[in-house]
Amino acid sequence: MRQFSLILILVVIFSSCKEEEFDPESAFLQIYDDNNYNVSYQPVGLGASDSNIFMLAKRNLDVSAFSGINLIVADLQGKFKRETQLEDHFVAPTNGLIKIGTTHYFVCMDRNSLRPYLASISSSGEQVNFSALNLSASYPLAAAKSRDNRIILLSYNPEDKASVLSEIDPDGTIIKHTQYSIGPGDDVLTAVVNHFTKRSDRLPFFCGQAPDGSYYFNGFYNYTLSLVFTGFGENPTGVIQGQGLNAGMKSLLPIGGNNFAFIGFQFSDHFISGNLALSTSDITSSVNYFNRNIPEISEKANSKIAAYNAEITIIASETEGRQVVLYFYDTTTGSLLSTYYIGTLNPFTLADILVFEDGSIAVTGTTFLAGRFERVYLMKISKDQVLEIL
Repeated sequence: MRQFSLILILVVIFSSCKEEEFDPESAFLQIYDDNNYNVSYQPVGLGASDSNIFMLAKRNLDVSAFSGINLIVADLQGKFKRETQLEDHFVAPTNGLIKIGTTHYFVCMDRNSLRPYLASISSSGEQVNFSALNLSASYPLAAAKSRDNRIILLSYNPEDKASVLSEIDPDGTIIKHTQYSIGPGDDVLTAVVNHFTKRSDRLPFFCGQAPDGSYYFNGFYNYTLSLVFTGFGENPTGVIQGQGLNAGMKSLLPIGGNNFAFIGFQFSDHFISGNLALSTSDITSSVNYFNRNIPEISEKANSKIAAYNAEITIIASETEGRQVVLYFYDTTTGSLLSTYYIGTLNPFTLADILVFEDGSIAVTGTTFLAGRFERVYLMKISKDQVLEIL
């Protein structure tokens, strides 16, 4: 196991529109260094148990173009506890960690067979177990939690040239399974592989379940990146088409009924809505819903959306100024309430956000030490700070 040293930042190196006082027990910024200056980790998921915070990260492998997997465990104050480097043949973890009961899950694949595996992390973070999934599809693209505590998986089947949606029990049993052809035309396999192997070519794959029980995924359909709604039938119930790889949705959160909070993109422009009705039963275009351009968001920005509570939605992204930005929206009206920025002296990237039951928020991503060494950071914003922001 590679040993990490911990740097506790006791001064504020991020900004907001209001001043705050910091309690190191409830608000902190931690940066995790490594004795190997050449190593680089890219967080992809954030989770927490009663006593631990988990950061799932990718690492470069000498034996494969796909990324290996590391698990960093910290206590609830962000102090480093352990780091586990998972076996090299498990690669390409899906973004995000899915918590069901006291266990966290993610999906990855075998780098040789490309077979997908369901990984489970114990509440202590000391054990990571893998179960092979009985799926013909490979290339797991995204995973999410269903309303009945199962795992929704989006993957790509290169043999059938199809986007595949599956619902899986935590024990690895396949409950539902369907696939949709991407249609006639050129194969998208190169774009899928580049998503895993080239950081600049990552694509906003995601999936989930709406309050009415229907499912959705953002993946390839009709040879374009599309938001597809489905009831696991032979055909989709609705499609919001993008424009090749150049336009579409980046992240989505169901609000209620057919209303969603989302961030979308068209070439280098980004568009945000805190609450907007989307057509889930017709074929439409994503540009029909893009009204509010946010020029500060960077072209290749990673974006995440989380429900802070029933009244507030957080939309997080990355700015042209190499900061992380949190937009707080009123869930009911869709109006912007406040904005909060992370990063002033050093560039910060976004990987994931997590809302705790006590109303605090955790954010993870990467920053740079001495302007050169990319390292994982973990920031916690206390509930009192959130109230000040709002």
